[in-house]
Amino acid sequence: MTVSGGGGSVAAGVINADLLLRLPLDDFWPGVHLAPYVFGGFGGIFVGSGGEGHTVSETFVVRGPINNPNVSPTTREVTITGRRINRIRQNIGTDRVLGRIGGGLEYRFTPHIGIFTEAAYVIPNGASNNFVQFNFIGLRYAF
Repeated sequence: MTVSGGGGSVAAGVINADLLLRLPLDDFWPGVHLAPYVFGGFGGIFVGSGGEGHTVSETFVVRGPINNPNVSPTTREVTITGRRINRIRQNIGTDRVLGRIGGGLEYRFTPHIGIFTEAAYVIPNGASNNFVQFNFIGLRYAF
């Protein structure tokens, strides 16, 4: 049996929703534009179907008729080729739930523009592939 398809490249996407709790230190120390924060949330990783999907081809030997003494047995090879039809079913095994928890520090130049640094513990696919993600410097616009 042979299986082919996919091409090695597929589209993927991440959707994530986080709840962020921020403590502006300007409320306690005027002129200090720092704000530590913590966040947590969940989302999903979605992987595309990879084009046309997978094709399956299998070759086997058919012999017959064996039970009829008046007809000599014949043998021939038959090849059946098929393709996955249901793309939604094909992707169920590749999509994963994503969880994130972490914290960071933000500095605001203006009430709306600031820079931040943060670290997050990312939990994709239960407990088997967890990792820590660092965003050393990012730009944030608050509206």
